[in-house]
Amino acid sequence: MELHLFTAQIGKYRGPDAYDVTVKSGDIHFAPTWDMVQSWKSGTIDWETYSQRYRQLMLQSYRLKQTAWHEMLQKGALTLLCYCRAGEHCHRYLLADFFCKLGEKVGVRVVNEGERPLPVKDESPDNKDQLQSAAQQQSLL
Repeated sequence: MELHLFTAQIGKYRGPDAYDVTVKSGDIHFAPTWDMVQSWKSGTIDWETYSQRYRQLMLQSYRLKQTAWHEMLQKGALTLLCYCRAGEHCHRYLLADFFCKLGEKVGVRVVNEGERPLPVKDESPDNKDQLQSAAQQQSLL
């Protein structure tokens, strides 16, 4: 079994393997608490403290909901979604690392693919001409 694991910002990716892991709108088994989020955003705690608290929270989650964790490893492809911009400190990157470590323990190869690439707009000369032509035709009507 193999899991290809991606991360992405909510709204940037909507594929079938998208999985919201936020406290606001996602699966709370994999989300930080509101207190953690607010403390990090306000600067009350640093990233190291946030990371430690999140790790403890995920260890507790795993002890209580092992089945949910193992089901995630069986998906084949999974994109962890959060509201943070790509490249910022974010729990989705920590969670991806946790899944990699869990995969090692249970014999599932987890390939951390990193941030999911954004869709590329087709800006070939042919496509631009087609778009301009369509826009001109609409304006004539």
